[in-house]
Amino acid sequence: MIRNIQLKHSGKYVCVVQTAVESVSSAANLTVRGSPGPPENVTVEEITDTTAQLSWREGADNHSPVTCYSVQARTPFSVGWQAATTVPAVIDGKTHTATVVELSPWVEYEFRVVASNKIGGGEPSLPSEKVRTEEAAPEVPPSEVSGGGGSRSELVITWDPVPEELQNGEGFGYVVAFRPLGVTDWIQTVVTSADTPRYVFRNDSIAPFSLYEVKVGVYNNRGEGPFSPVTTVFSAEEEPTAAPSQVSARSLSASEIGVSWGAVPWKPSNGHLLGYEVISFTFSQLVCGHCRAAGSPQTGQLS
Repeated sequence: MIRNIQLKHSGKYVCVVQTAVESVSSAANLTVRGSPGPPENVTVEEITDTTAQLSWREGADNHSPVTCYSVQARTPFSVGWQAATTVPAVIDGKTHTATVVELSPWVEYEFRVVASNKIGGGEPSLPSEKVRTEEAAPEVPPSEVSGGGGSRSELVITWDPVPEELQNGEGFGYVVAFRPLGVTDWIQTVVTSADTPRYVFRNDSIAPFSLYEVKVGVYNNRGEGPFSPVTTVFSAEEEPTAAPSQVSARSLSASEIGVSWGAVPWKPSNGHLLGYEVISFTFSQLVCGHCRAAGSPQTGQLS
């Protein structure tokens, strides 16, 4: 009985029966079969923006012919090694080349190959040299385009920046387009930083709390990409310009005072009036030939 058998146990085994007069022997060959060894010399022969042509050499078959190969890829943005899509989709054991497809442009890749036979899958090959796919025009616009807020005469537009692995090349930036609702022509500006998540347009002609249509596109050194879907954003609200009138107060109890006032005239077109702030003072009387009022303010908010 050979326990924990390994490939190295393959060979010729001889059993000998020996006496003082003579000896008799019998021999047999033992073959231990295992999953294939790692393929060798994985090489990237050609690279484009979305494909890579690979070649490799067969490793040890460990006494069981290789039936198929699979290709794995890794990038700085992936979680470990991932199965790659190849042409042909099924790589038989006699084929030592394949084209990896559906790659992302301008991303650094490593590749490795795994051989399989009837016993199972073997150890992966050593990784290929790192190669970067070629650049291409971007294909993914920013998401979560929104905005609003800001100071008077401002239009604030925000978005989630496009991840580096989807920028497809150097010189990546954004094209921000906006227009008042109902206007035909777009106003466009360029944001050159790939990490920037917002743009603020300032102009005295912007009416407070006006509705704008906005969209954000992408570009890089290879060309322009698509715009995000059009969404609507309000310009900044206008701050209140008048104080409440007819302010009066009356005692309700030893610890409560009721305050009333006339509402501030407010147009919905200027924004949302969130509430009022009530400021109170406590007074102390100082007798120094005359009376003076000294106050320490206390504030509260009503909405």
